[in-house]
Parts: sequence; C-alpha cells; structure tokens
Amino acid sequence: MTAGAHEAGGGFGRSAGVNTARGLAVIAVAVVVGLLLMREGLAERTEAAATTDTTTAPDNSADDNLVTDPETDTADEAEEAPVEETTTTAAPAVARPPAEVTVLVLNGTNGIKGVAGRGTAVVTGAGYVGASPKNADVDGPSVVLYVEGYEADARAVAAAFGVDPDAVVAPFDPATSPIADTQGANVIVRVGNDNVIQV
Repeated sequence: MTAGAHEAGGGFGRSAGVNTARGLAVIAVAVVVGLLLMREGLAERTEAAATTDTTTAPDNSADDNLVTDPETDTADEAEEAPVEETTTTAAPAVARPPAEVTVLVLNGTNGIKGVAGRGTAVVTGAGYVGASPKNADVDGPSVVLYVEGYEADARAVAAAFGVDPDAVVAPFDPATSPIADTQGANVIVRVGNDNVIQV
C-alpha cells in the first residue's frame, strides 16, 4: 500500500495546520475586500447626497427664472413690495402745500425780544401753519430742522426766510432738540444770534 498524503507530508496535524492557515488567510482577504467595498459604497452615497444638496440649493436662491413653486413666487413678491413702498415714501421730492405743514419758530438769540413772533409772522404769511412762538431751551446758531419726510418742506421754509437751505436745513434729532415741547411741528426754525436768519 502506498504511503498517504498524511504519512508523506508529516502527518494529519501538519496538513490540518496548513489548511487552517490558508482558510484564515482567505477569510482575512475577504474581510479586507468587504471593508473596502463598504467604504467605497459609503463614499459614493455621501458624494451623491452632497451633489443633491448642491444642485437643489441654487433652486431656492435668487434666480427668479428657475423658481417653479407658485408659493415661493408669491413670497418673493410680498418681500419686495414693502422695500419699494419705503423707498418711494421716505421723502417727497416736492414740498407739500404750506397749509399742510406746521412750523415752530424759536428765539435762540439769547435776549433779542420778539424774534420768534416775527419769525412766525413770516411763515404764516407764506401760508404755513404757525405753532405758538417760543424761546428756545438751547440758544445757538440759526437752523431749520425737519422731522422725517419733511426735508423738502424745511427747504421751502428756509427759502421763505430768504436763506440758502444748504446752509441751515438739518434733520431733527430729539437728543439735540433746541426745545422739549415741539408742539407736533413738522419743521422747527431756531432764529439764532448769528444773523443768518433775520426777522
């Protein structure tokens, strides 16, 4: 009888050990290949998700020609409308009729009597509504102040006094107001001791 593989190769134990080592090597290779494939699959899935996010993001952006959702179009129109209204109503380019503008004239000369009364006569003579003339709480240079939306009117009031509007017209600031009680005036004129506004 011929010697078997076990007898020729050194016995059954050695043959089983070699086969076990080969089996473990095959399993290890299979695990590595499986991990590589799983990793590749996750990378493709992540890349596909990123591509989807990138391509959908511009559809929600400012490109109005690509917007297909009617609700989005309505929202865009609603947001744009107030901006246009604010821009057009901020300051009229033309002054209002004088009868619609209340002007308060203040004496800021620190002692010259009758200045506020004479100044009020100038504005009422030009058709403006004259508030009760007062002495300024804070004396200072001549100025024509306007509340928001009344700049054109303040420029017209300055012109009624014969003064260059660029030299005296400024926005009203409550923190630096020449008087606490403005009587709801739209334009406040402080006749100062600089002889810029003369009455």
